[in-house]
Amino acid sequence: MSSFPDTNVVPLQPISHTPTATIESSPHKHEKANNHDPSKHGLPLPDATKYDRKIQGASSMGHTVIVDFSEFEMEVMVGSGRRPHRIPVPDANDKMVRFAFKQLYAKNERPLEDHIAETMVNVINKQGLCKGYTAALSRYSYNITDTSKGKVDAALYRGGRAPDDGRPDWTHVRLYIEFKRGGTSLDPFDDDDGDSPEPTAAKRAAARSQITAYTRTTFLYQHRNALYSLFVNGQEFRVLRWDRSGVVVTKKLNYVEDPTPLLRFLIYFARLSDSEQGIDVTATLLTPGSKALALMAEFAEDDPSDMPYEEDDLVPAWDTTKSTSTSAEASNEPQASSSSSRKGKARAKKDPESYLDDVEPSDGSDPRVFSYVRKRFRESLVADWPHYKLEVGPEKRPFLVGMPVYFSSSMFGRGTRGYIALDVQSRRFVFLKDSWRPFYEGVEPEGHYLQMMSSEDEVSIPRLLVHGDVQGDFTFTAPYAQQRYNKLRAAHREAALERARAGNPQSNAGATSSESAQEEESRGKKRSSDHLDDAGEAHDEESDAESNDDDETGLESRYFRHYTHYRIAVKDVCLSFAEIKSSAQLVTMIYDCMSAHHIAYRDHSLLHRDISAGNVIIRPTLVDDPQNPGMKKVMWNGVLTDWELAKVVPKDGSQQRARQPERTGTWQFMSVAYVKYHPAPVTVADEIESFFHVLLFYAVRLLNHNIESVPAFVVAYFDTHVPKKGRGQRTCSDLKTSTMKTGELLSNSAIVRFYVDSSKKILHAAFESLLATFLRCFRARYKVALWSDYVKQTEQSRLALLQQNSTSTSHALRLRRLAPPTLRPLHFTAAGFPSVKEPSDNTRMMAARLDDHTEMLNDIWHCVSTPVMPADGSPGFQWPRADAVADRLSNSGYDPRPNILALEELEKNIKAHESANLDGPPPLKKMKTSVSGSVEPQAELAVQRATDGILTRGPLKKRDRKGKARA
Repeated sequence: MSSFPDTNVVPLQPISHTPTATIESSPHKHEKANNHDPSKHGLPLPDATKYDRKIQGASSMGHTVIVDFSEFEMEVMVGSGRRPHRIPVPDANDKMVRFAFKQLYAKNERPLEDHIAETMVNVINKQGLCKGYTAALSRYSYNITDTSKGKVDAALYRGGRAPDDGRPDWTHVRLYIEFKRGGTSLDPFDDDDGDSPEPTAAKRAAARSQITAYTRTTFLYQHRNALYSLFVNGQEFRVLRWDRSGVVVTKKLNYVEDPTPLLRFLIYFARLSDSEQGIDVTATLLTPGSKALALMAEFAEDDPSDMPYEEDDLVPAWDTTKSTSTSAEASNEPQASSSSSRKGKARAKKDPESYLDDVEPSDGSDPRVFSYVRKRFRESLVADWPHYKLEVGPEKRPFLVGMPVYFSSSMFGRGTRGYIALDVQSRRFVFLKDSWRPFYEGVEPEGHYLQMMSSEDEVSIPRLLVHGDVQGDFTFTAPYAQQRYNKLRAAHREAALERARAGNPQSNAGATSSESAQEEESRGKKRSSDHLDDAGEAHDEESDAESNDDDETGLESRYFRHYTHYRIAVKDVCLSFAEIKSSAQLVTMIYDCMSAHHIAYRDHSLLHRDISAGNVIIRPTLVDDPQNPGMKKVMWNGVLTDWELAKVVPKDGSQQRARQPERTGTWQFMSVAYVKYHPAPVTVADEIESFFHVLLFYAVRLLNHNIESVPAFVVAYFDTHVPKKGRGQRTCSDLKTSTMKTGELLSNSAIVRFYVDSSKKILHAAFESLLATFLRCFRARYKVALWSDYVKQTEQSRLALLQQNSTSTSHALRLRRLAPPTLRPLHFTAAGFPSVKEPSDNTRMMAARLDDHTEMLNDIWHCVSTPVMPADGSPGFQWPRADAVADRLSNSGYDPRPNILALEELEKNIKAHESANLDGPPPLKKMKTSVSGSVEPQAELAVQRATDGILTRGPLKKRDRKGKARA
């Protein structure tokens, strides 16, 4: 059964996205904090509420739809039974509730949150409003398995699931309730501002971040499509419905004056089915004592047949006549047979765990596993953490999972969770990914691309097992917001036509109406373009100003992304690049991943478009060892994973088409050119540059070098960005940009050097020569790009001057008295080009090496396989066997979150500064921080202060009162 309120709103087919003619690639929302999530590259940070909730709040902006309570009842909260507004509230309940609430506020107009919460919980439980449910308080203690330590005020639980220890049980929360004492300053939403329903005042933003964090925690513990919650602020309440696209929020109502809407909601909520409450019915919560949990515990135990996994380790060759406890044949579960299929179906109706009996016959392959796989599976079986059976693919193949090994830091978006899963049918460990993928025409799921490349034996990609969309699971908020916007826009146009008819003579009414209709239609088309440009941030500022001025709909034309639920299981449980033991391994693994990228582009015109440190992994395999008969040797292969953002691109230079209004990525590893010329399409050169950033990221973490502070370097090079003049625009860090343009990698003004060991006496010449080869090509690329920009801007300036001078008669007369000047290229120092030289043929040739993988792959191969012979004839340099060190970022105090927040605050102030009319009256809303002078120096100063504060002096301190006065 669908979990969506109105099936007429939710599309059953992918959405067709029609971008403007100039948008070839789906733009990034660079300001979204989840683009900077360090957990994406294998560095999960400890939970820190003071940072995480603010980042949650920054990422949640632009995801809210405010509606009247009556609209919420009629259009959003719709189950299979009667409509909510037709649910009667018994008179006895109504009278008792009114009395209880009036008693609460009789003595104090602003009672404490504790008193409000206790009264509300008592009303729910004693009046029996939610039959079969119990409300429980949990204001002062957190769940022991919750690392975020969230203490939601109260929650509704079904049956006997309500906890009695004062802690929230996130596994069984059906609806949570958050209480505030009252007042606008604590209200996370603004009913009066349809364009900006998410106020930015500190306390209001903090309240919104708080409830967003509680929602994310609920989605983390449970498998959900949606979640309802209540927000009670003094005498007022709101109902919220959350999903991965956004949140629909009711306008505030006073429940003390009239409790009927609140009571009606609670009564109706208790009548909704699991699916209608947002529970994912394709995920089954495993109960204590079940056979599935026993099977998971059995496979988590150490097995003597488990294999070592370090590269070059020797393993006895598998004897196919043997079997182990991990094989399907040796398990205690009977195998399914075609003759007993009817009996099996009959058993399934009686025994919900009969699926455990459907075991595939052994294919004779080696059933052993590498020891790290079983260890990681065992670590995921955390006590008191919910364990689930998940169904994947059209055949609903069952998998058993525990705690995710990876989960997204953001509530809104793809919400990716990764699991070490047990495949019930094969009795093997696999990697399972549960996510919400963009639901647009031409946007294919990750499994589609893995199938496309599965015939390529040499390509290093994950081996697909099964994948598919979860049938019927779509986000509701996005299409609902779009439908609501379209209705309001149509009503606005009709009202404009009526005003035009009423204000003109009857004789001209027809013509006027026609003209008005054409004008409104023109505005509508323009608005549609603005609608997409607002998501893409590729727009004309003047047209934006016009479109915002005439928007009287009360709903901003923001683009809520459409998602559908998706799961994929692959056969390989891989290692992180952080496990690398030598520089030679690191380079070889990068080579494997680049080769996979090369084959995908060469044979399928496919670009990955999210090359990042978390998307390159290691797959140990067994190969024959000629020197040791009867033994196998472990060999590592680099694997390029997470192809969900991949796209087939034309190689003939024809224009591409954006398939969706925006896309996400990993900021730290984007190329400088891609960010600068955004939203231009990603190119092969951009992808190769991203591979270099990944190589450098792991090199500074794991190899010997002269960088004094690796955390400081990583923040300065990878995590930092520079806000740029213009809405939502930013550039890469100064360090990354200068490295690409100059070809020199610096740290504290000194050239970064790599060494063969920790003594730092012998330079790692082979590795440095490889980096130098990359950097020469990048420097050439940006010289060519600089020249192209110069020629383009020079020509634009020349045409503008000609246009200006053609209208000036006096200037033309003056020119006639002058001798013809010598023609030469114009140099506009004011435009930022004091001295731009045309690149040489050699520079262009070096830049062209990045247009194809072949040259760079050959450079890597020769560097690794061929010793470098210096000119002085000294012995060739060999790659050290084990020169990697312990990861310098783990347990180092590295935490980019304060820096991210500081930059987000700076950008917010810059936008406020740009939008203010400095020559006119002061803005209606006072800016928190005065921003004066040029923008770029302010940005550089903020980046420097943020970096210094985090990495040298600790977190930035607030100014004292005198400091504020001086400011």
